Amino acid sequence: MNGSELIFRSEYILMRDAVRLAISFWLPKHWDNKLKRGKGPAVLITTRYWRAMAFKQDNLNFQTFYPYASHLCAEGYAFVVADARGSGASFGYRKNELSRAEVDDISEIIDWVACQRWCDGRVATTGTSYTANSTLCSLGATASALKLGVCRAPDFDMYRHLLAPGGIFNSSFIERWGAMTAAQDTNNVSAMLDNGWKKPQGGVENLLGVRPVDDDKDGVLMKAAIAEHRDNFNWNTAIMIDNLAFSDSALLLNKARGEVVNLIPYLYYREIIEKNNIPLVIRCGWHDAATALGALSLFTSCSIPMRVILGPWNHTGDAWVNPFELNSDMHNRPISTAHRIGLITKSLNIVFKEGSDLLENTHAGEYFGFVEYYTLGEDKWKTTAKWPLPQTQMQRLYFSADYQLSHASPNEVIACDTYRADASTSTGVYNRWYCQLQHPVLFPDRQQEDKKLLVYDSPALEENLEITGHPLITLYLRSNRLDGHFFVYLEAVDLDGRVRLLTEGQLRALHRKVSDEIPPYGMFGPFHSMKMKDAEDMIPGEVTEISLDLLPISVLLRKGQRIRVALACADMDTFAPLECTEGAEITVERNKIYASHIDLPVV
Repeated sequence: MNGSELIFRSEYILMRDAVRLAISFWLPKHWDNKLKRGKGPAVLITTRYWRAMAFKQDNLNFQTFYPYASHLCAEGYAFVVADARGSGASFGYRKNELSRAEVDDISEIIDWVACQRWCDGRVATTGTSYTANSTLCSLGATASALKLGVCRAPDFDMYRHLLAPGGIFNSSFIERWGAMTAAQDTNNVSAMLDNGWKKPQGGVENLLGVRPVDDDKDGVLMKAAIAEHRDNFNWNTAIMIDNLAFSDSALLLNKARGEVVNLIPYLYYREIIEKNNIPLVIRCGWHDAATALGALSLFTSCSIPMRVILGPWNHTGDAWVNPFELNSDMHNRPISTAHRIGLITKSLNIVFKEGSDLLENTHAGEYFGFVEYYTLGEDKWKTTAKWPLPQTQMQRLYFSADYQLSHASPNEVIACDTYRADASTSTGVYNRWYCQLQHPVLFPDRQQEDKKLLVYDSPALEENLEITGHPLITLYLRSNRLDGHFFVYLEAVDLDGRVRLLTEGQLRALHRKVSDEIPPYGMFGPFHSMKMKDAEDMIPGEVTEISLDLLPISVLLRKGQRIRVALACADMDTFAPLECTEGAEITVERNKIYASHIDLPVV
């Protein structure tokens, strides 16, 4: 639908504690016929990124959510976007991200939407990134009108999968995202753009800021709401770095207020989510931070009807991300908006159009309970009801002489390789971690970068080899330091020598202890609690075991390619360094007593 065929309105709704939230809704214009008013299911997004924008020269096409509204309304859905409390034009302040109050608001918003004359009483939630997180939280809502959640790239465990993967501080994301959201909360357009906010369709020079509700003609209410945002808690390096050293210290990110930050919202609402049994569809990209890992953890931990779809996408799903794509070192191939929103609509239609009762709808029942995944290099979609794949066999490759990987276990009593840590090593600023900052994910040839790393290569493959799942790495090493960062990269080496990064894993040595506790949710490798009580310094000169799982991947390697494992002690453009470890000397053991190796999940 074009703008002339849509109704677009904004208003305030009142929460239980008298906080007013700004809501915008889009409807097909023909639903406003006084003789026969239309209605249908409603699709809801709750965001902290502004539900709508104000422009000097206004045009509905300029709105960020216009493509969603146009497509969904054409399919017979009402579309609603709400500013979360303490953001946009909504009143209140943010004690933290996805606070209990913010999640409770979602239930009330769903109830409000369900009671509108243009809604038939059924609601779905959707979103990407932060709004995917709020979609997950909505599954724990008390509102009976909610029937489905459809989301892309949620951060299931914000500590392990985004802020401090492996206990290593993701300074690049925290600083930029914190600055951008702080600018949004104060309606500072120029600061938003300086910190990575995507330029709007209507042009930077035309953007005024967040959009007031319709009745706030002079913007007085909006200014009053923004004034309340001054008490917001926003992420920044100074606050976060001291609080992210351990998973338990990460729960208290605002010491002055003593606010408890829930970094795994699903666990907090798990009981009611399971009871509500609302179906969920999740889409994630293989190279989008650790969102694919989070989706698989949720799939294996939660009994609700679920479909996880893992493909070659960027964070927002508007580009293909594939290390084997032509010119993947230069750009990402775009995906049309119609296709991307069409995937959401497909999931909505399964529930809302193919049967009024999901549990009685055979086709819908067949749609959930699966992982659908794309195998890179083979360019093929596959489906499984179980994860990890039951047909997977772990194939072990040992570190061996001459920097090789070998199927044969080592026979030497004494054998090792020495590596001096290089603080300049990096995966650049177009990697999986910058993906959430709207950077493209590129795959430059890593031949030159790997010269700074400790690398081990397999012989050329004698036949095609599919790796699907979670590679596991076990390192036995000595260091002349008490602590260290360890980054492990799984790469493919082409016949012409080009090196392609496939997946990676990382761990701070302080967190290397493998816990005997039961993990809080489904995990796929050694469980490191990362709690303060389990922290252990390395003893300089003594052998230390570092074991971890790499991020999941599905890839087909071709005959003639080689497998490479590369080891680094820094990723300077993404993760904050450990100052005390600069120039560390690492000795990796590869002998019959301490046999460093990688286990690959081979299909």
